[in-house]
Amino acid sequence: MVEHSLSNLAQCLLKQCLTKLKFMKKHANLNILRQLNFFKILRFSVIFYFFSTTPAISAYSQSKLTIRMNNVDIEQVIDEIMIQSDYDFFYSSELFVNTPKVTINFDKVFLDKILKNILPNNFIFVIRDKEVTIKKKSINLSPNSIVVKQKRTISGTIFDSDGNPLPGASVLEVGTENGSISDFDGKFTIQLENEDAVLEVSFIGFETTEFRLGSSDNVSIYLNVADSFLDEVVITALGISREKKSLGYAVTEVSGENVNTIKDNNLASSLSGKVAGLQISGAGSLGSGSRITIRGNNSLGGNSQALIVVDGMPINSSLPIGSENNQRNAGSQDNGGQPSYEPSIGAGGISDINPDDVESISVLKGPSAAALYGSRAGNGVILITTKKGSRSKGLGVTVKTNLYVDDPMFLPDFQNQYGQGSLGSANLDRSAGNWSALSWGGKLDSSQQPYYDGTTQPYSAQTNNVGDFFRSGLRSITSVSVSKGSETGSIRFSYTNNTTQGIIENSDLNSHNFNLRAVANLSDKLTIDSKGTYFTQEVTNRASTTGAQGLINYLYSMPRNVAVNDLRTYQMENPSTPDDFKVISYGDQEGNPFWQSLHDENSVRRNRFLAFTKINYEFTDWLNAFVRVGADVTHVRDNKIYKPGHHFISNGSMELGESTSNELNTEFLVTANHQFTDKISVSANVGGNLSKRSSEGMLVRGVDFKIPTKFFISNLRLVNAPEQSPQAIKKVNSLYGAVNMSYDNFLYLDVSARNDWSSTLNVDNRSYLYNSASLSALLNKFIDPEQKFFNLFKLRASIAEVGNDTDPYQLKQTYNVPGQGYLGLTTLSNPVVKLNSDLKSETVTSSEFGLELIMLNNRLTLDVAVYDMETKDLIFDVPVPAATGYRFNRENIGLVTNKGLEIALGATILSTDDLSWNTSLFYSKNENRIEELVDGLDRFVYNTTTDGNLAVTATQGGSMGDLYGRVWTGETDAGGLPLGSAGPTELLGNAQPDFLAGLSNTIRYKDLSMSFLIDARVGGQIYSQTSADLDRKGVSERSLQYRNTGITVDGINTGTGSLNTENISGEEYWTAMSEISGNYVYDQDNIRLRELSIGYNIPKMSSIGLQSANIQLVGRNLFFLSKSAEDIDPEAMLGTSLGVQGLSHMAVPTLTSLGLNLTLNF
Repeated sequence: MVEHSLSNLAQCLLKQCLTKLKFMKKHANLNILRQLNFFKILRFSVIFYFFSTTPAISAYSQSKLTIRMNNVDIEQVIDEIMIQSDYDFFYSSELFVNTPKVTINFDKVFLDKILKNILPNNFIFVIRDKEVTIKKKSINLSPNSIVVKQKRTISGTIFDSDGNPLPGASVLEVGTENGSISDFDGKFTIQLENEDAVLEVSFIGFETTEFRLGSSDNVSIYLNVADSFLDEVVITALGISREKKSLGYAVTEVSGENVNTIKDNNLASSLSGKVAGLQISGAGSLGSGSRITIRGNNSLGGNSQALIVVDGMPINSSLPIGSENNQRNAGSQDNGGQPSYEPSIGAGGISDINPDDVESISVLKGPSAAALYGSRAGNGVILITTKKGSRSKGLGVTVKTNLYVDDPMFLPDFQNQYGQGSLGSANLDRSAGNWSALSWGGKLDSSQQPYYDGTTQPYSAQTNNVGDFFRSGLRSITSVSVSKGSETGSIRFSYTNNTTQGIIENSDLNSHNFNLRAVANLSDKLTIDSKGTYFTQEVTNRASTTGAQGLINYLYSMPRNVAVNDLRTYQMENPSTPDDFKVISYGDQEGNPFWQSLHDENSVRRNRFLAFTKINYEFTDWLNAFVRVGADVTHVRDNKIYKPGHHFISNGSMELGESTSNELNTEFLVTANHQFTDKISVSANVGGNLSKRSSEGMLVRGVDFKIPTKFFISNLRLVNAPEQSPQAIKKVNSLYGAVNMSYDNFLYLDVSARNDWSSTLNVDNRSYLYNSASLSALLNKFIDPEQKFFNLFKLRASIAEVGNDTDPYQLKQTYNVPGQGYLGLTTLSNPVVKLNSDLKSETVTSSEFGLELIMLNNRLTLDVAVYDMETKDLIFDVPVPAATGYRFNRENIGLVTNKGLEIALGATILSTDDLSWNTSLFYSKNENRIEELVDGLDRFVYNTTTDGNLAVTATQGGSMGDLYGRVWTGETDAGGLPLGSAGPTELLGNAQPDFLAGLSNTIRYKDLSMSFLIDARVGGQIYSQTSADLDRKGVSERSLQYRNTGITVDGINTGTGSLNTENISGEEYWTAMSEISGNYVYDQDNIRLRELSIGYNIPKMSSIGLQSANIQLVGRNLFFLSKSAEDIDPEAMLGTSLGVQGLSHMAVPTLTSLGLNLTLNF
């Protein structure tokens, strides 16, 4: 009875003490601090009493708590717990001196889990009813060594795996009570009791490590982040943090470090091979964008690329404004059957994000994961979370310098036995006419022969004339970041400069990225988070990839006896007449690669501003809300000049385009959490979004410069009417809600709904409701309650419906007004596409089932997902008869399915004091099928190649990206030439791969680390028009066949009707075979060493004023382990649009990058 009364009295007094303590913290009243001395004594007495009377283990019933606090003292967390609950805490007033600050983010968790995460490893706690007692274990730890024996003194620094010092880490001599604690800079000193001592080092959130001492008395100790798979928190839709174990759908998170080690001009490239189900293809040229698809292509003609969201704000990645049939729209279904041309750099999208600012990337793979994004969720979502300021002593300054050397990964195999000419003989004097630019001449025997410049030169092989054209590109990326954090907020500023020399001379990229983010904790309830990013990039003299007219074509086609540096004389000096201005090249009507790189101009300048402000308010411990306003403004200026004398446009031409795109998002979200019972808890979110997207642009072009040395629009004799794209505005208003329910920490149910109202659809169709539901069950508590094998055994399932709507102004018909009407009259003409006032949104439905396992004490993980997606009401331009006045009608048609399997396996192979080895493997397979199109249409042509020999199609019963071409019929013509089938009508394959795979490993030994990534693309086909052109021009190694003996093709001669007996030359054979596209459709199979890094954490940096330093040797695309396609990289497509997938034509070579990274932390 007395004990009980004493307990009640102590609780009462301690509550009063805490109340005064909180008041003192707010008002800094020193008198109150003095008054608290009595309560300190009382608290210590009660602590002693309870530790002497409370059993070591006590049953208790806990309620769940929600706490989010950043860089705070442990006592502040305890105060917050007491505010939210009825718990009372008892501990010594000096207990938390020198303990590190903590950051926690928990939703609806029990008290013991919070305490285990915030208390140092040498602390213990006991919970009895609503009373919590905390004390240190019986180990004497202090910032200074307290050992009695003095045999050996060890000094050192404790770092995390990135080389950042860890303050407050515990250092204990194993087998003793002798220990120390690291100071603010991670440094510690300890006097050993035993000469051969082993140190046990621990820190909250990191793996405890036993460190065996050597002969050195100064050591550096690195701690790895603890394996906390069961408590892993990931970012989900709308930026909501969720425990991964509770999710009923697939989300993969990639750390910022994982995409920041080996930098590329495009952040998307750093995701290749790291996420199951994510496919990334590039266009190859400097500054170009990427095609990013998740789980296949869902839309026939609309956007099939993933939505990019940065800090909760969707960003624009659309193409610059262009005319209806110009090169920027190549591959667009709107222009069906149009030959494939040069892809645009586009509006940037993910390539405008600075990798050094990235904290993490979450890939929301299926519609269930992305459902809260409604009409933008059909293709999956990539969520990018950027860094905030971190708390440090003074300013935290980080400087990163990355230097890379880029070279062609490989080049086609060229022959070096025969030179320029035809029919097996070198050309005669050029002035005699019939000058051939091909390499079907005579044997290269060093004899004196006519040269293209009118001189006579040795007829000798120039074995490396193509390779000599390229330079080693130097890429320098320097980033500086400054951050500061405190209890009242944080701030971080970063600047990054990227200066890249392309491998083609005079082709360069220069970009600047400025980023400022500030978080202000205005009170314990109100927080403001603001960020602004300004990005500017200019690509000068970007190499044209326009196939037959591109720089690479004229380089690769160069006769094998031409010295490449002779082509540097590409124009007569001081030209005066039109003939003087003409390009000098190795053939008539042939381009000169140096003219195109050093003389013509092709530049793109892009400026982008991204900003948001988020205000968050915690009304109660269970209710909070935020409002966020974000803006994305992008301006692109594209300038292309073909100067007079150009091989294709002799009088020169100029094209100038400018476009602006804007996106403004305003949203709110209210979140409520409630614990109904000890087993049942619910979290509900209700929110809304107002989205406004606009774009406009102008394109002006003309030909024939009046003054051949001045290049501006008014100097053109013929200027086309400006092609204006007036401002197009799209508004989408949305309301959405989600409920997350959990039962007994093993069963989780999520449901969500979102309604969008789109301005691009008519009144009857503009409102559409999307919904999703998912269920996950953690069965390990039943299957293996003691976790002898399974740490997690989870089953999950989900269903969802999302959509894809359309662009603005697709409902009411418009007409074209030509710049120059017939007989000077004002006339109107029909556009290509007839619009549809009854257009509806595309609908994507999906189901997904998954299995997640964590085994063997968190050393082995397995994630398996099976999904089935179906898209109907596809927005598509259906071909119609010319008599209608249109080429296409825009309609909702068809049905497309995507079915797939994803497997991700992770393992910790080794984990010792000095050595660790972690590996991960993924496999993903997607099958795309067009189940229905529309009556009367079973195949649609997206694109045809410039040689007309292959078409990229969508075929009912087949897949998007089916490749149709010509095959050898088994016959020859009367002269013995092989014949191909008429037109591109034979199915040769499909552009989509059968499966993707990736293998990554990270190995760390003491201060050394190594990581590498091997990834594979297997199956799928690609047409190499590059190979066909090289064979036709006689420069490929393949074309050496039949040069001496000719060939009699084994087939039926259509002239005689019997077996062919006509012998043809090698030149005739390869010219004919190059027109048969089936000969040049290759499998995309390739396995490559995508990334390699070797790093070293440099010790003893404090002597020169550094906290830490790290140096790394890195490489990207080092070599192929296997590759099926000849001459080309099967992942370098002609562009990023759907209609040019599976096509490769004279792309800039894929780059091998070798570099050095240096990171300094001050």
